[in-house]
Amino acid sequence: MAQQEIKGKKKHWYSILPTANFRIPEIGETLTTDPSNLVGKTVTMSAMDLMRDPKRQNVKITFKIIEIKDNKALTEVKRYQIMPSSIKRMMHQGKSKINQSFKLETKDNIKVVAKPVIITRSKTTRGVLSKIGRESENFLRAAIKKQSYQESINSLLEAKLQAQLREHLKKIYPIAGCHIRMFEKQ
Repeated sequence: MAQQEIKGKKKHWYSILPTANFRIPEIGETLTTDPSNLVGKTVTMSAMDLMRDPKRQNVKITFKIIEIKDNKALTEVKRYQIMPSSIKRMMHQGKSKINQSFKLETKDNIKVVAKPVIITRSKTTRGVLSKIGRESENFLRAAIKKQSYQESINSLLEAKLQAQLREHLKKIYPIAGCHIRMFEKQ
């Protein structure tokens, strides 16, 4: 039998670091031969693990690796998402739900897609639901335009943006729940 020569490159471990606003030093590690292959890859984690807060177990944060520096993979937040099962638990019979999706632009000219979900306290007419939908889009468009992308992510994680939206919409009709189910960078 002929002896085969094994050609292989040595693999190295690279730490994946989150952005500065999270309480953990690293997301994880990955093993690769070529660090340039890591750029553009995504890593998803629960916000509960990232922020050490059990109340945030229904939120997933997706990071995108943007550069490799000193055996460390630096990331940025690509997507903020609430688990669909969590939204299903919020809905009850006798309530109305508004799902929306629209493209927005931040102060630093980054295009994002925001998908709010608004739940009313009782069944509502279509006219009131469409007014709530228009007002939520106008409010989010103005609020996101005043913030940079990182500030927007921080306000989502701290639930400030959702609270401001709820306060704005409750003047139209009583709101049971107001959440941003997805906020994604384009």
